[in-house]
Amino acid sequence: MNRIVSLIPRNTYILHVALFGVFISGMLWLIAHFISDGLYPLASALSAIAVFLALVLLRRHFTPLRWLAIGIALALLFTLYPLLYTLYLSVTNMGSGHLMSKQQAITRLEAEMYLAEGGETYQWAAFQAPDGTYALWLIDSSGTGYFALPDQPLQADPPGIGALDEDNIPTSIDGYERLPLNRTVPIITQLSALAFGAPPDTVRIRSLREAAALQPKYRYDAAQDAILDQETGAVYRPVEGTFTSETGEELPIGYIEFIGLRHFQDFLGNPGFREPLLRVLLWNIIFAFNSVFASFVVGLVVTLLFENLPGKRIIRALLIIPWPIPVLISILIWRSMLNPDLGFVAPILESIFGSSPEWFQNPFWTRFAVIMVNVWLSYPYFYVISAGAIRSIPGEIYDAAVVDGANGWKKLYHITLPLLLRIVMPLLIASFTFNFNNFNVIYIFNYGNPPMANTVVPMGHTDILISFVYRLAFITSNVTNYGLAAAITVMLFVLVAGFVLIQMRFTNMFRETEE
Repeated sequence: MNRIVSLIPRNTYILHVALFGVFISGMLWLIAHFISDGLYPLASALSAIAVFLALVLLRRHFTPLRWLAIGIALALLFTLYPLLYTLYLSVTNMGSGHLMSKQQAITRLEAEMYLAEGGETYQWAAFQAPDGTYALWLIDSSGTGYFALPDQPLQADPPGIGALDEDNIPTSIDGYERLPLNRTVPIITQLSALAFGAPPDTVRIRSLREAAALQPKYRYDAAQDAILDQETGAVYRPVEGTFTSETGEELPIGYIEFIGLRHFQDFLGNPGFREPLLRVLLWNIIFAFNSVFASFVVGLVVTLLFENLPGKRIIRALLIIPWPIPVLISILIWRSMLNPDLGFVAPILESIFGSSPEWFQNPFWTRFAVIMVNVWLSYPYFYVISAGAIRSIPGEIYDAAVVDGANGWKKLYHITLPLLLRIVMPLLIASFTFNFNNFNVIYIFNYGNPPMANTVVPMGHTDILISFVYRLAFITSNVTNYGLAAAITVMLFVLVAGFVLIQMRFTNMFRETEE
């Protein structure tokens, strides 16, 4: 009996190893499949997860993590994969015309067809068999009709053809139903993907009325590693992810290729990027710091002023109104109020001061307005946090300070603020990090405008780094450059991570304290 009991852990361990063997075999197959498709970031993330699961299932030291293994694995996937994918894009040429792997690009090019000189064109009508098979009735330029099935030779006089109508199209074909135009239109894309007839007389649909004997325009020659244009005879060889001929002509479909640190070199070495970016970075820091500082101050002041007034429950409800309102709605309301033509703020200021700031044209006042709107959106959060934190401060400390002769300002400066900051400092750091990437306020309020002058790509005076990356990748022009945008995102990540580490170092926010 004792021997049997002693064998149970070993048998359990063997079972775990067997199950892990089956699981890791599936993971390795999936990773190999992703690598063959060029999905290296996803393959890397799954490899890290496989290593983690191997440690959890095979090492007894990690046994307590088994109950959390699935959750941790998913967290690793959704954390590692975006980071690795962004880093991967930053060293590639991914962008307009370079959105797929090389094999996918070759497949797309080889699917393109052309009508050779002297190639026949046809009028056509669609037929369908009960099993869903499609057929065409083709009429050439001489009026001769042909029955065409996918991948089968054209038949000039097939059996079972019914009487012809005025368009020389059979009214019936044995085993097939003629499809009227209203049933042909919804399936035109599906029909266009089929090749009717057999080479060299392959026929494809070109439009609702015309089909033609099309031939593949491009063919990939693995020996030359080149694309051959079978219509013109041109040879296109790969040059940094673009198939290019000797005359410099480029095919529109390229592929993703590794280019190293070129995006970082181009970005940091280009004054048209670097100099405006320094201004954007400085404004980004000012925006995040002032938003957090002003929101905290307003929240604290509101807490101290209104916490002990009669009807404080109603006052609290009114003070936190900006919090539950959707950010989009609040920003759009502020835009409407500050609009110089339709808003009510400009007429009031003009009646009092004789003029109103140019909230959307002047860089200073636009930045001021952006910070003001962000403070309006954020102060209820700090009001709630400050109110709760102040209540947690023991009243005996204030009583002792009164006995020592402290007035209200001294109690605030020497007691309330130091103790409050110890509680809310991690939240201030988190809020700074959030506002450093606060895309919504910047873009919805004024799209990052007013624009800067003398920049390589459009930049705005209120653009922060994340809105500039969005503008660069999606808005600047019809030509997107995901690789350059990813490179800037990597630099942005390093910058924000550096800020957070410095703040954590000087605030000791994760330092363990003794009980």
